[in-house]
Amino acid sequence: MHITYAAAMEAAPDSTNEDRFAIGDGWALVLDGAGRYPGKPGGCIHPVSWIVERLTAHLSSGLAQPESPLTAIVRSAIEATMADHGSACDLSDPLSPGATGAVVRFGKDQVEWLVLGDCAAIIDQGIDGCTSIVDDRVDRLPNAPVVEGRVRTYLPEYVATVRNQPEGFWVLGAVPAAADHALVGSLPRGSVDQVLLCSDGVSRLTERYEWTWREVLDLHETSGPAALIRAVRDAERGDPDPRRWRGKLHDDATVVVLRAGKPRVSSESRSV
Repeated sequence: MHITYAAAMEAAPDSTNEDRFAIGDGWALVLDGAGRYPGKPGGCIHPVSWIVERLTAHLSSGLAQPESPLTAIVRSAIEATMADHGSACDLSDPLSPGATGAVVRFGKDQVEWLVLGDCAAIIDQGIDGCTSIVDDRVDRLPNAPVVEGRVRTYLPEYVATVRNQPEGFWVLGAVPAAADHALVGSLPRGSVDQVLLCSDGVSRLTERYEWTWREVLDLHETSGPAALIRAVRDAERGDPDPRRWRGKLHDDATVVVLRAGKPRVSSESRSV
């Protein structure tokens, strides 16, 4: 069996890319840095990109051990990343930077996935349709106060009370228990055609701009991953009222697609 992956990665204009992805033998992951709030140190001296890179490395190491459950791999990766910090970092600060993430693993009999935070995993079962696994808890916080600054965002003092909390939302970074609150699932391997993982810089096509996930998959099928990034940027530039959304006008955008069977996408793909 061939496992095909395609990845496109492009920083948001005028910013540092805090997305990361990794691909191995039958697995893939996408991470999206969960950064600091303006004027808030967040307890840690490291840049968000450093934290995302450490999480990526530790997750990749764990995914190379196919017998380990995904939640255990994520917990261990968080613990290892925490150990990488020095004494100058206060990881008890609830605003410590971290990441959201999506992971998929093709096993002998099952396809497993794990999603935590606002990344997404789209499971394509061909004629049986596709299923989106999107952790939207950060968008369903009751009466969350929004600050109208350079971008619309939640009040940091409020986020400190709900991040990595049972009635709030969860991210990777400094709380190992977050792994136990991830969205997880599996399907028989033979029922899955392909799996798309992406950061929210890509999923905003469906969340903001009324695309269906089938349209996203079809565009990737015909034109490859870079076309999805271009579609996002075109939609953002054509948005008549971008201030109606919480978050940035442009965000880092990363997409990875693993396909069971013969590769059918563009030259930006390769088989493993």
